[in-house]
Parts: sequence; C-alpha cells; structure tokens
Amino acid sequence: MKAKILGGLVAAALLAFGAGAQSLTPLPAQPEGLAYPTSGWQTGELPPDSKAAVEALVAEAMGKSVKDMMGETRGLVIIWRGRLVAEAYGKNFTPQTRQISWSMAKSVTQALVGAARQAGADIELDSPMPTLYPADSKAAAITWRQWLNAVDGMDYHELDGDPNPIKSDVVQLMYGDGRFDALGYAMRAFPLVHAPGTFWTYSTPTFHNIGYALQVTLGTEGNAEDSKAAFDRILFDRIGMDTVAEFDSKGTYLGGSLIWASARDFAKFGYLYLRDGVWDGQQILPEGWVDFARAPGPAANTNVYGAGWWIIPAKGPLTHRQNADSDPRDAFHAGGHEGQTIWVVPSRDLVIVRLGLMPNEGENWPALYEWNQRIARAFPEVQ
Repeated sequence: MKAKILGGLVAAALLAFGAGAQSLTPLPAQPEGLAYPTSGWQTGELPPDSKAAVEALVAEAMGKSVKDMMGETRGLVIIWRGRLVAEAYGKNFTPQTRQISWSMAKSVTQALVGAARQAGADIELDSPMPTLYPADSKAAAITWRQWLNAVDGMDYHELDGDPNPIKSDVVQLMYGDGRFDALGYAMRAFPLVHAPGTFWTYSTPTFHNIGYALQVTLGTEGNAEDSKAAFDRILFDRIGMDTVAEFDSKGTYLGGSLIWASARDFAKFGYLYLRDGVWDGQQILPEGWVDFARAPGPAANTNVYGAGWWIIPAKGPLTHRQNADSDPRDAFHAGGHEGQTIWVVPSRDLVIVRLGLMPNEGENWPALYEWNQRIARAFPEVQ
C-alpha cells in the first residue's frame, strides 16, 4: 500500500509541473532522528558489504593525475542515508575549500527559481519569462519552462561546437566579446533557429538568461550585492550552503556557469534534491520541483536532460554521450566543465560529489560517469 501511495504522489507531482505521468523512483525520506546537515554533516560508516569496493574506488580516483583517465580529483564526498561516509581531498584542498562549479551552476539556478517560486515570487512555468528581448519578438514569448528545459531554440553550440577557442561559442560568451555583457552578446550572436519547445541544446546563455529573469523577479536586476543577499535568503542560508555567485559587469547573475562552494556544501545541495526539496521540515523547493528537474524534457532530440539536470534514460541508446549508460538508471546529476559532478541516486539514498581537473576530450567523461555508477552500485538498494 505504501509503495502505491508513493507512486501516486510522484505522478501527481509530475503532472503539477506538466512533466507527464512517467514513473520515477520515489525520493527517500529523511531517516528518523537524524538532523539535517545545515550546520555540518554527521558522519557514519560505510555499509559492511560496500566498504571494500567503495574504498577501492575512492583510492582509484585520488590516485590519478590530470593526465590520467578521469583526471585529477580535488574533492570527493559521499553521503549515504544522510551521513558523510567517505571523504578525500587532493593536495592543497580541504573540506573548507570553495571550488568552481562550472555548469553545475545550471542545476543551482534551477533550484533558485524553484526557491523563489516557493517563497512567493511571481513565476508561472508556462508564462513568458522576463528577458531583454524586444517585447514584440518571438524570443520574448519563450516560457520559464522552455528556458529551464533548455528548449528555447537558440542557435548555440557548446558540446558540439568548434573546438577552436577563437570560434567556440562558449569561450566567446565567457571570455571573448561576451565577457562584460553576456546577455547582450548572446542576443547578437545566437538567434532563434528552432521553434521554442521543440529542440534541445545544451546552453550556458540559456541559464544566464534565467539568472537575469530571476533577478528581475526578485527585484534585484543589475545589483550583484542585493542578488546575493536574496539568493542566500531563499536558498543558501536555509540549507547552510556557503557560496560565491559571479556576475558580469552589467550585474547579471551568470547562472549557467559560475557558482563556488566546498565539496561538503555541494553535497548539501544534492541532498536537498534527494530529499525532494524539503529541508528540516520546510518546503524549500515547490512540491514536484525535483521531479520536474529529473523528468525528460519535451524535445525529441534528447533523452538525457530534464530541467537543469542530466538524467539517465531507462533504455538506450543515449542521444548524447554526456551521460552514463548503466544502472542504476534513476541516478540524475549536475555536471560541470573539467569533471565536476553531483550524483544523486534515490534508489541508494546516496549523493556523490566529485570535484577535479579533467580534460573534456576522449573517454574522460564516460569514465567519470561510470566511476560514479560503480560507487552507486556498491551501495545497497533502499528497502
């Protein structure tokens, strides 16, 4: 009976955000008597049957250099059933060291939108999202949902773009002509070429646009200091996450790429999603927001992306190599340039954070994905 009730709640939450009645693995509840890690993680022991395998995988990761497959690991945290059960750091890195998220920021931005909505901000997913595009343009009609699912239709190429830095869309956006005014550059350089809602493109400027819209909605447009205070109020302070968010010279929150936090704090962020947006009895994210994040988006050209989060399809083949293709299939993750991952696995009540320096080329990403999955498979399934 309990499983049937949970399944019904998941389906209802999905329908609430228009994600369809796809079956998703239920998100596990907080263990009784365990405090949320707002002020710090309680430690625990690895399960006996998992200990040898997990310790070997941690040692494997920590023993690699940047030249090795999967690159150099600089921070590693494993949370199982709400406790920190494994942790390791590279030379000159500590539990307090803030490290860069790169594109894990996209998942954080999705959370900030949800937290703002839960806090009372006027955000309706199927209404046009505030942007700098002219009011009479097609782009001005793109909805929050379409932006969050990265199906806005911009002619932008990041994962499949030109590797030449002079021609790379993402390099030019962040370090070239777009470095001082990201959105102004994006409007000039990346016109709409697909009908919104029909075609998925992995896109940093998409989440920069969402960051701007979030600021407009919160009344902090163009003001980095006020925006940081608002982000802390609605999300970061509430879960005890000490972050640094970056802004361009226009004061626009760069929500696609630049959040800094420690490995332990990134684990808190993943844990918020593992616990269905609830923290210490408070609904931080709207009910159903996590399922919106981990359910497939509407575009037929991808089966590996939800809303700001990467997902694993129940059956292959993958539409893009930027994901795992093995069990457990309920895992979903935030991912960032050079090998940053927050791996959330409901069926194992597990969060794995790996921060490092890894070349993006070759088989490095598939190796990192499979390493996360090997750790996940080493833990027992939730009963």
